[in-house]
Amino acid sequence: MDDKDWLILKTINTTGNLTKAAKALYISQPALTYRLHCLEKEFGTKIFDRHPNGIFLTEQGEHLTRYAENMLQELQKTKNFIQQPEKPLEGNLRLGISTVFAKFKFAPLLKEYKKRFPHVNISIKTGSSTLVLPSLLERNEIDIAILRGDLDWPEEKHVILEEPWCLIYTHPIKLKQLPSIPWILDEASATTKSDQQFYLWWQDHFNSSPPSPIWVNSIEASMQLVSYELGWGIVPRIYLQKSSSLFSSPLLFKNGNPILRKTIMIYKSAVTEQVQLKSFVDLALKLTSHSL
Repeated sequence: MDDKDWLILKTINTTGNLTKAAKALYISQPALTYRLHCLEKEFGTKIFDRHPNGIFLTEQGEHLTRYAENMLQELQKTKNFIQQPEKPLEGNLRLGISTVFAKFKFAPLLKEYKKRFPHVNISIKTGSSTLVLPSLLERNEIDIAILRGDLDWPEEKHVILEEPWCLIYTHPIKLKQLPSIPWILDEASATTKSDQQFYLWWQDHFNSSPPSPIWVNSIEASMQLVSYELGWGIVPRIYLQKSSSLFSSPLLFKNGNPILRKTIMIYKSAVTEQVQLKSFVDLALKLTSHSL
């Protein structure tokens, strides 16, 4: 028994006449009669009683016809649901993005999100401080923050990128040469959790404290000074584009472990209750990489 049989039972019950039912169904009366015999054989019971004035449902036929009519209704509901146009995802998405991540990694992620969800209204705030963006998140001025470095956050947090810190110089250099060459360091790098790792790395290789660096106010400034052979520096690999003329190598301990710079995504747990926000989180996790 299938949807064609459901329609046959409903039509015969409505018309009360095989000839009229066959005409309504656009089939011959012999074909209709044959199908009724097949149904009665399938269920092992009479479905209709035939009389000079027409045909009438038996008790079993009434039950089977009610089932057929209900199934036709459910089938139509299913078709209506599937065939209706899908409602586009709408709403607001407020992002706080690290300046560095915005410069090097954010554009492809944003482009893909806008391609998939063009009706979502997006606002973006960028900043360089790991203090500014979390405070905006706490005050509900943004929904999701992507930060450079690690951070203790009481709710949802994902590491979406890990990269090694790299030693940079104008040409390949041996580690034993470093103590005799000025070290150029930006102040922001010295305040990260990686700072202790730099000193441990130095002690691991030289069994001494590192020399006092030449302080600058940004990684870009340190790279500029290094490019003029004024010293060597350390930068996260994200800054080293293919076009860079500087030589670089990851900072590795003697056991081969690198010093890593993390990029994290943080948000409040309630974010997952809004589809447009959860969709951004899912896409960010899919498109970003944890690999070095």
